Amino acid sequence: MILIALRILFGAALAYGFSKIWQNEQTAPQTGDLANAFYLALCVILAMANAVVWAPYFGDRVSGPITGMITRGTYADRKNLLLHLIHWLERRRFRRLTSWLCFLEGVHHPERPAAFVIGLKHAAKGSWLEKAYALELFRFDNSQNCLLAYEALRRHRIDPRPHHNPEVNMLLLSLEREARPEPEVVSVPLAPPVKLKRDPRIRLFDIDPPAAAATYPVHSIDAKAEEPTAPAEAPTVEPGEIERGQGEEGGAAAVVDEENTGLRGRIRALFR
Repeated sequence: MILIALRILFGAALAYGFSKIWQNEQTAPQTGDLANAFYLALCVILAMANAVVWAPYFGDRVSGPITGMITRGTYADRKNLLLHLIHWLERRRFRRLTSWLCFLEGVHHPERPAAFVIGLKHAAKGSWLEKAYALELFRFDNSQNCLLAYEALRRHRIDPRPHHNPEVNMLLLSLEREARPEPEVVSVPLAPPVKLKRDPRIRLFDIDPPAAAATYPVHSIDAKAEEPTAPAEAPTVEPGEIERGQGEEGGAAAVVDEENTGLRGRIRALFR
């Protein structure tokens, strides 16, 4: 209420300042420079005061649909003596007395939804108290509480929509959508087995054609040919005999040694 009174007061003062500027210009256009400067400064100060008192209103209108569920969707249950008594009676299941005390708490603190939530929970269905609690509870932004209030008002044939919060309106509109029926089961006959044909052009490895196989027949291998033949035994040599080839090799070596010795002796004789 104080904020509304300040809006009215500052708005009227700003309108009065503009009217004085216009009046001074009409009556004394030549000598009204200083007076107009004074009223202009006063109007600037009043405009700043109006911006301060009107900023919460325009801010709520601009950002309310986005942040309303966070800032006003939840509430803190402020404890007082009457609310303590209501919770005590609720735990002991005194439903009728609890609903009437919630009515007194709602009248005393209409800006808090706690009394309306408890009262709607314990009020008799179809009663006047249920309708009163539901109407008051629908003013708040909590989606769950608004849904409970909407269902209670529908029992009284009252449609409280539209809600000032778009998200609550979308939630209520989703209740009117009909559920899709389950699709029918279509029986499909079993498909007969299909035998795949092999492509003769595909070869996993090279195979000789049948004509070539007939040209080169496979011969049977004799078992005796597969066995390796044992080496022939070498003839025995007497102890005093020299094997063939050994003597020839020894004689050739002796001739080479003699030639080398004669050549060396000649070379040595030249240097003496």
